[in-house]
Amino acid sequence: MRQIFEGKHVLVFEHDGWEFVERKKGKSAVVILAVTDDDHVILVEQLRRPVNARVIDFPAGLVGDEDGHDDPEQTAKRELEEETGYACTKVERLTAGPTSPGITSETVAFYRARGLSQRGAGGGVAGEDITVHRVPRNDIDEWLTRKGDEGVLIDVKVWAGLWWLAR
Repeated sequence: MRQIFEGKHVLVFEHDGWEFVERKKGKSAVVILAVTDDDHVILVEQLRRPVNARVIDFPAGLVGDEDGHDDPEQTAKRELEEETGYACTKVERLTAGPTSPGITSETVAFYRARGLSQRGAGGGVAGEDITVHRVPRNDIDEWLTRKGDEGVLIDVKVWAGLWWLAR
């Protein structure tokens, strides 16, 4: 494996003729599936520069991108509260796998949040500009379709997460 580029946050490698991206820190991510006691799914929306569009996703974050934050469960709890204002009493790991194995080495683990309580407005940190959405679970398909029709992109992890929530 040979490094062919180093940016501020990513490295580009070549291995057997294949080029791929790897983060310098935070090589894995967590996605947090959170449903309130009144059966609302918590989603976030933010501008994502690589696709130059606003994107709907579950709250998520990188594991190990900040010194001393290497525990996936703690990262899931912290990211949920930072992005949405909701704290949880515990998280349960559901599954994990690669996000886009043709271009990046990143993996993601899905966590289900339990014991939610709203402690703040959310919105993220350091200019993330996150909009928090509480969507009734019974209306989620229609709501996502409407957002897509408005030009907002829906991260495919949302559909995977909804499958896990339906189990």
